[in-house]
Amino acid sequence: MPTAADDALRPGPGPGPLAAGLVAVILWGLAPVATRAAVAQLAPLPLLVLRLTVGSLVMLPWAVPLFRRLRPRSAGRLLAAGILGLVGYNLPVTIGLRWLPASTAGLLLATEPVWVMLLGRVFLGERGGARAWLGSAVALSGVAVLAGPGTLAGGGYRALAGTGLVLAGTLAFGAYTIVLRPLSQAYGAIPATAASTVIGTLPYLAFAGTLSGPALAHLDPAVWGELAFLALGSTVAGLLLWNVAVLSGGTTRVSLLLYLEPVVSVLGAAAFLGERLKPVTIAGGLLVMAGVVAASSSLGVASHHGGDGESRVGDDR
Repeated sequence: MPTAADDALRPGPGPGPLAAGLVAVILWGLAPVATRAAVAQLAPLPLLVLRLTVGSLVMLPWAVPLFRRLRPRSAGRLLAAGILGLVGYNLPVTIGLRWLPASTAGLLLATEPVWVMLLGRVFLGERGGARAWLGSAVALSGVAVLAGPGTLAGGGYRALAGTGLVLAGTLAFGAYTIVLRPLSQAYGAIPATAASTVIGTLPYLAFAGTLSGPALAHLDPAVWGELAFLALGSTVAGLLLWNVAVLSGGTTRVSLLLYLEPVVSVLGAAAFLGERLKPVTIAGGLLVMAGVVAASSSLGVASHHGGDGESRVGDDR
C-alpha cells in the first residue's frame, strides 16, 4: 500500500503521469461548466439518467470482477457509497447548477477536503491538528463570502438555494469518500469506484420515463456534446487517467494538481459561458483555496482522494 513516505522516496514523476493527471483535473474542472450549459436545455433528472447510464455501461467491465468477489458484509457499504456518490452528490449539484454560476459552484466544490476532515473527526475520531482546523475555518469563511449577498446579488433565493444544494452535494461526496475507502483498499480504486457508480446509477433507471423522445430530438448538438463530455470525459476518462497518474507518479505529488481544478472551473466558465467574476467572488475563492491548501497540506494532500489513489465517481467538478 503506497504511503506519503513512499512517495517522498520515489524519483519525481515523469511527464507522462503528470500529463495524465493534468488532463483528468481539466476534465473535472470543466464538468460544472458543461453541466451548467446542459441544464439550460435539459432538466437535471433526465440529464443524469442519460449521463450516468452511459458512464455506468462503459465502466461495467471494471465493476463486474468486484461484484463476483464482493463479500456479503461489504455489500451494504457498496450500496451506501453508490447512493451517497451518485444520488447524494450528483443530484443536488446538478439541480444547484441551474441557479448558480459554474465558477461559484467550482469554488464551493473545492471545499471537499474540509468536509472529509470534519466527517472523519465526527464519525471516525480522526484528529486533524491545529493547522488543519485553522485552514478549515478559513475555507468555510470563504464559503460564507461566496454565499453572501455580495456574491449572489441578482440571483435571489434561487442562487442561495443553489449554493445550499452544491454544498449539500459536496458534503455527501465527503461521506462517499470515507465510506468507499475500505472498499478501495480491499478491491482497488478503479473497481470500487466503477462498482459504486453502477450501483448508484440503478435508482435513476426508475426515472427513464422522464426521457422524452421528441424533446431529446430537439436538443441542440452542443447539448449532446456536453452530455458526451460529462459521461465519457469527466466520469470515465477522468477516473482512468487519474488512476494512471497516481499509480505511476505517486499519490502525494500528483494530487498537487487538484489545486488547479477550481481554477479550471473559473476560467472555463469565463471562456465558455461568458461568466464575469465579481471582486467578492474572487475574495471568497481565494479564502476557500487558501484554507483548503492549509488543511490538506497539514493532513497530507492525498487525503483528497484517499491514501491509496482513491478516485472520484461521476464527478461534477
